[in-house]
Amino acid sequence: VRKGVCSDHGGKQNCKSEGCDNVAKEAGVCRKHGAKAKTCSQEGCANVVRQGGKCVRHGARVTASMICSAEDCTSRAQKGGVCRKHGAPARLCKVDGCTFHAQNRGVCFRHGAEQKRCSSEGCTNFAINGGVCRRHGATLKECSADGCTNRAENGGVCRKHGAQVKVCSADDCSNQARRGGVCEKHGATVRKRKICTMEGCTTRAVNGGVCIKHGAKVKQCKKENCNNNALKGGVCYRHREHNESEAASESSASASASTTSNATAVQV
Repeated sequence: VRKGVCSDHGGKQNCKSEGCDNVAKEAGVCRKHGAKAKTCSQEGCANVVRQGGKCVRHGARVTASMICSAEDCTSRAQKGGVCRKHGAPARLCKVDGCTFHAQNRGVCFRHGAEQKRCSSEGCTNFAINGGVCRRHGATLKECSADGCTNRAENGGVCRKHGAQVKVCSADDCSNQARRGGVCEKHGATVRKRKICTMEGCTTRAVNGGVCIKHGAKVKQCKKENCNNNALKGGVCYRHREHNESEAASESSASASASTTSNATAVQV
């Protein structure tokens, strides 16, 4: 029985797990207790199907009731007609004492939630989008400000160009809120960074429990005779800028050649 009617008269069946009032999705249980959700048919996408075998991101239409009711917000409503940004409560990990957000099966990543790995052969990084990690082609939205390559936070811009961040709710505090609406100074619990194990060293450990100075191995730039640390795409910052400037020059030269050939054709 659900909402006063049984399944024979149109009521949806409840999950058969003891004490659970969620709607049964498959084999008499809800997703929380083992029912598998259908995933988007788009290659490399693990989002839940909404309509026509697609998720919202890849073309499934959503009704007005599924959109956040806050003015000018196009995010999906989670609970109470609003998105998480505008007050919908986030579901927490079901493990006692854990305050991290539940990701799937009611638990956070720390307590066993599955996270998809990069589909590139031999890569163990987590997939970000398109089934791959950032190293193998996953694209992150960049700031819309001219010439800025920083990651967009909200409103299509980075923090440098106006993206708003939540501020600590404690009186007269302007620090960034980390958890529970407060900063670390006023009680937010955050994961502490590991410090180098070498005596007297306070630098952040990179791998093997030590910092770069004390022996942590890091990938070097793949350009010949360059000993700088690789940052993105296997190259250092200096060679990344060089590659970008070369690409811009080639693009400009190609456009110029195309314009010249078009002008010649018109004259003929």
